[in-house]
Amino acid sequence: MAGVPVTGNVSTEEVLSDERVIDMDSTIRRLKTDDAQFTTMTRRLPSKVAVREKVNWLEEEDFPRIVTSSAGYAVSVTTIVLTATHGKLVAVNDLLRNMRTGEGMRVTAVSTDTLTVDRGVGALFPGTGAAINALDPILVVADSQPQGSDFPTPRYLQRVLGYNYTQITRTTLGFTNTTTSIELYGGREPAKEVVRLKRVDDRKWEAIAFWGMRAFQASTPPDNEPKGAAGGLLEFIQTFKRDANGPLTPTFFDLLLMDSMQYGSTDKVLFAAPVVVACMSAWNRQGMGAQWDPGNGRNVHGVFVDAFISGAYGYRIPVVVKKEFGEFYNTANPKGFGSYAFLVDMSLVARRPLRDRDTRMLTDQQPKGKDTYNAELRTEASLQIAQERAHAIIYGVTAPP
Repeated sequence: MAGVPVTGNVSTEEVLSDERVIDMDSTIRRLKTDDAQFTTMTRRLPSKVAVREKVNWLEEEDFPRIVTSSAGYAVSVTTIVLTATHGKLVAVNDLLRNMRTGEGMRVTAVSTDTLTVDRGVGALFPGTGAAINALDPILVVADSQPQGSDFPTPRYLQRVLGYNYTQITRTTLGFTNTTTSIELYGGREPAKEVVRLKRVDDRKWEAIAFWGMRAFQASTPPDNEPKGAAGGLLEFIQTFKRDANGPLTPTFFDLLLMDSMQYGSTDKVLFAAPVVVACMSAWNRQGMGAQWDPGNGRNVHGVFVDAFISGAYGYRIPVVVKKEFGEFYNTANPKGFGSYAFLVDMSLVARRPLRDRDTRMLTDQQPKGKDTYNAELRTEASLQIAQERAHAIIYGVTAPP
């Protein structure tokens, strides 16, 4: 083929396009960073291999010691009916204290939920007592047995079964063998895509940890094989799950901590959407809990934390900003996932990979005879999230004014 004659100065447009060297930066710029902090933490925490497609654990708590009255009673009444089933929490010779009035009582007989009591025990209301209101909270202080007494009836609190299912994820890649052989900016394939594949797989398990749903189907089309799904924190945490319904305030946050920090350990981490952290960083607090302490490179369970914040009980709580939660925010629906924060007791969560099925890169997955290269990251695992009252959720947070 003959060349094209050109007169005058030769500009860049006269030079053959394929002759020009492309100025390409060898570093590929990512839109998002690798922010699978919860997954990273649980990989570093102690873990137990699962040996079934369903993982189970037992939860227990101490015998309950708070009962409530079913109705109001005058000071002279010695027969008190408790809320249904509360009679099982009380025995003869127990000492009771009305937590509203302070009156002390001694139990002399129990019949289902009906107590016979001595009123006005102790120094606060000696011999007289105080009027009881319906649903008054009454503390079972302890038993007070007489000398030489018979063996008291044992009391037992049944343990609770916790469970979750394993979930299979498969994160795949595929190239023609020609593509894997040609020279590309930033390096050849599939090496470049494998790096991204690992990030995608981590983000899958990060999403499962927060938003996963616990489910199991014994048979699903088209193969009619079982299919499991692992439940995440959103499904397990039920007791302390509160709607801020606006900008997050220090008081709202402290009251939630006051409740949830009663349970579990002090090894708690707050995973918060950007809008939640924006509210916190704007707080001007005094006294206990005044600090909004930037992380300064400090790590918790092998993960950089963005800040520490103190609240009820004075504990310093690591704060991890979940930037990807910001993608979920919907100004028309401020109670969307972009308004959430999860307070997680890390001593009560664990990653449970199925035996021989933890995350693994499987290469050469292409069909025999096909001129392609196929590989996948395959994981079968579950999550153990115990004692849901030791965790908490805040949602419905909007931007600070």
